[in-house]
Amino acid sequence: MARDVARESRAMSTREQLVAITIVLALGGACQPGALSGGADAGRTTGGESDSGQQTGGGAWRPFASSSPWNTRIPDDVAIRPDSDALMEHMRTSSEFPGLSVSIHPWSVPVYDVDASMPLVRVITPLSNEGEAHTFMWPVPAGAQPAPEGDGHLALIDRASGRAYDFFQARPRGDGAWDCALCSTIDLSGSGVRPPKGGSSPWYESHGSRACGFPLIAGLVRVEEIRAGRIDHALVIAYPGIRQRFFTSPASTGHPANGLISPDRGIPCGGRVQLDPSIDVDALGLSPTGRIIARALQEYGAYVGDFSGSINLYADGSPDARAAWEGGMLSTGETGPIRFEDMRVVEWGELRSDG
Repeated sequence: MARDVARESRAMSTREQLVAITIVLALGGACQPGALSGGADAGRTTGGESDSGQQTGGGAWRPFASSSPWNTRIPDDVAIRPDSDALMEHMRTSSEFPGLSVSIHPWSVPVYDVDASMPLVRVITPLSNEGEAHTFMWPVPAGAQPAPEGDGHLALIDRASGRAYDFFQARPRGDGAWDCALCSTIDLSGSGVRPPKGGSSPWYESHGSRACGFPLIAGLVRVEEIRAGRIDHALVIAYPGIRQRFFTSPASTGHPANGLISPDRGIPCGGRVQLDPSIDVDALGLSPTGRIIARALQEYGAYVGDFSGSINLYADGSPDARAAWEGGMLSTGETGPIRFEDMRVVEWGELRSDG
């Protein structure tokens, strides 16, 4: 995330300029994810799926309504972009690091479960998706650890209340309070999509704590899903050649200029890539976890959600999740055998400009 402040400043309010300056100063590199959100007992149990789309048994818990773009399978007759091959080749060659990887730590999103029993602490921010408020009282767990590199993300998930609290550049102050360069919340029973920037909603409602406006919980690989044996939602993918400025739903903002990307090339925020469903996943030489991820890429795909120094998906980076991953469940190279030549770009909807 980084804003082209000079170009946009004359058209911005003072508040919007603060948004731009905050993000420019904060980002410039790869954007990679706590009782554990996704522990062994986290999947609630009675069978089937609730009206909100959140799994209640059988499969792992997932956020957002069943009709959410995050939880909607790619149809068999989906339209593929005519320039799909060129876009995927551009993705492949945009990184000096070969192959598709999974970002776990220190660049990803640590996810912590919270609930009403936790004490509230002050969270101080120059910018949020809720207007002019600068201080919030949020249930931040004692000892919570944001991602130590890049965007400093931290996600708090209250499943009971259906609310998520997202941090960009989260930092504890030492007095029990937290600083956050951009704080945002999202309804876990809703669509998981913010109003598009430039639409009828107030401008600040479009901003999430991730560059493209996505909720931080959206698209993450989580421990409970791997234990359940499948991922029932779309993933998030980031790469060095993301298209600057433009976005399409479910993104709500475009990726700002950072001196490395172009408005004329690449897949925009919200673009969806898919592993060709005709590919035999069992023949790719993947681990069991790799096959689970590959099947999710076939069934749900991955939305382009950020700039990164490599081409990667994202997994929960909390300490508890990392302990499970490091126990043999997931490695950063898990998806290495998946070839970009076997992936394609789904036709996107209306393309919007973020300035």
